[in-house]
Amino acid sequence: MPFQDILTRHEDSMETEYHHEILVKGSDFQACKKKVLLFFEKYQLVRYSYIAILENKSLSAANSGFEDRLNEAILKNRQIVNKLIEELQAEEIKTLNDLKALPQGYKSKMLHVITHFLDGFFGIDTYFYSLEDDSHWVTEESLEKIKASPPDYWLLSLEAKI
Repeated sequence: MPFQDILTRHEDSMETEYHHEILVKGSDFQACKKKVLLFFEKYQLVRYSYIAILENKSLSAANSGFEDRLNEAILKNRQIVNKLIEELQAEEIKTLNDLKALPQGYKSKMLHVITHFLDGFFGIDTYFYSLEDDSHWVTEESLEKIKASPPDYWLLSLEAKI
């Protein structure tokens, strides 16, 4: 069964698969892998039964293609947020005043997920996450640090199951 990213998670089986790209600082792939696994071990909002960090799909900032891959990953997060906003708008939530009457359930959950993207809480809907910024985005300061020391930054690709 082919793996698909978070936007197209398949539900052919009882297990749902997730794909995440994690920006992390470390001396090498193994050090970064340990940091990412420790993050998931301690993180209480998302618990996976299985995590595989894919070395062959992970990329050091010293490699060509890193910047494009990072930008693509961030763009996927923006697409997720935009899609959720569009869904809310389709449900007649068009202004902040409309939130006053927002019922609990599907609509409030969409808003909840959007706010997680904005406030930096990692969730199963996250495609890209920066452990360096605790954010779904990358700060200008972090981009400067990456440019100054590319071998110290990695974009780790992982698959996970609940």
